[in-house]
Amino acid sequence: MVTYNCSANAPVDRLQSLFHARQKMKCSIQSVFALLTLLLPVAAQAACNYYPNNPRSGATFPATISVPSSLAVGALIAKTAFSGAYPSGISTCTPPIMQQTTGRYTTADSVALPGVGGVYRTNVPGIGIRVYATLKWGTPYLMPLHSSSAALTYTSYEHTIVTMEAQFYKIGNVSSGTVPSGNLMVNNWDGRTIHTVVLNNAVSFVSPTATCNLAPGDVNRTIPLDPVRISNFTGISTGLKYFDLTANCSNASNVTFRFTGTPEPTNSALFANTSGTARGVALWLHTPGQTVSHNSTRTVAVSGNRAVLRMGTEYHKTTGALTKGSLVSTVTVNITYN
Repeated sequence: MVTYNCSANAPVDRLQSLFHARQKMKCSIQSVFALLTLLLPVAAQAACNYYPNNPRSGATFPATISVPSSLAVGALIAKTAFSGAYPSGISTCTPPIMQQTTGRYTTADSVALPGVGGVYRTNVPGIGIRVYATLKWGTPYLMPLHSSSAALTYTSYEHTIVTMEAQFYKIGNVSSGTVPSGNLMVNNWDGRTIHTVVLNNAVSFVSPTATCNLAPGDVNRTIPLDPVRISNFTGISTGLKYFDLTANCSNASNVTFRFTGTPEPTNSALFANTSGTARGVALWLHTPGQTVSHNSTRTVAVSGNRAVLRMGTEYHKTTGALTKGSLVSTVTVNITYN
């Protein structure tokens, strides 16, 4: 408050002069108060010396990626390094700072794979994505691709990324589809962007058509059994011989072999001697530890683009007297695959 002492017998023009002076001072004081009102909130706001390069990191993949059905779930499909700037340096802040992350995915999209973290389920069935980075200390860092917010309470942050790559993983059976381009993650501090992670191009995934064929030598094959004497039949079978059936495949994971033929009338586990001259004998066909009879199947995993089934065959007694002669039995093999 400003107080003025004025004389009662002062001339009229003097009183007016003091009055005007007082009005001018009031205006001057009000102007100072208004200036302070504008400055105080600015001084109270938090502030950051942000990373200097406002980094924007982008990953580019081939437009189409083929995913073989033989590739195991949890396996890496493709990876590529990000181009552009990575976050680097030290950011000094006056806390609290509100960090707001806008991600393409949600926490519900997180996928658990053996030994692999930070994978998110994409819009393409069977395809997952993660962004893997290493910090300057060699520490691995899995970048969150889901939305979140948090108040940062520290005053100094260093998040120098040395390497950074996008990775696609097989998380299940793959159906053809396209992961769209665009932002994977945008990180903001108090509304200011400090890092943007981008998938530069749309990526289409396809599951190639599987094909399998019997090896050329197995398409029409005769398995000769060694001649045996009737006296060699001290048990119910003799003359064991091993052989392999092979399917050559591309983009297949499993092959199923199906066997059909004429069953022995007295023992359906055996194949009949359909055009040989011996009596009391049939063909016993088996895989290790298990008889193969009419309409039996065996499923074999593909490895190195081949499915190999180990087989054994031998003479087997049936009911009735065993006579000399020949054994001829035909078995047809069909394959299916996926």
